[in-house]
Amino acid sequence: MTTIDLPYFGQIDFTHLAEYYSAESIFNGRRIRLDLNFENKSITEDQAKYIKLFLDNISAFEIQNKLSIDKDFNESGETFDYINFYQDELDEEELGDIIDSGNDAKTKEQQLLSKLKLIRVGLYPDGKYGATYYGVFDYTIEIDGEPCNQLLVVNTKGNGDLDHITWES
Repeated sequence: MTTIDLPYFGQIDFTHLAEYYSAESIFNGRRIRLDLNFENKSITEDQAKYIKLFLDNISAFEIQNKLSIDKDFNESGETFDYINFYQDELDEEELGDIIDSGNDAKTKEQQLLSKLKLIRVGLYPDGKYGATYYGVFDYTIEIDGEPCNQLLVVNTKGNGDLDHITWES
């Protein structure tokens, strides 16, 4: 066997890989982009099965990522800086279009944090671009119904555990 049926991507011949594969899917009622990025022209059957397992578990990883994001926010990490960027950059009217300013049950920061949406999942199973992580989950906040170009990025290991969180634009 030299092909594997991957969720979102279909049949892929893991002995003759392209450098890049992309797909779109609906995830939690929202459209997300997915991509596979390969350094090498082939991988082993075990590596291909591992990619399939990772893709099969995106929902579980997404729950895990949200917990990591919350923890990072509470520890004043990258997430804290990312959320505070919006508080500093947006005026009250723009902020009011995103959150409920009259909500006394949650702080503005907590409300903004709850507005983070997953927009992309990228896999780098063999270290393409020098990646030391396996999966990349890009989150953003929408402004006027459009995803912002500021991304909160959760980089994970192959088992879905957190590698690190970063902020990219």
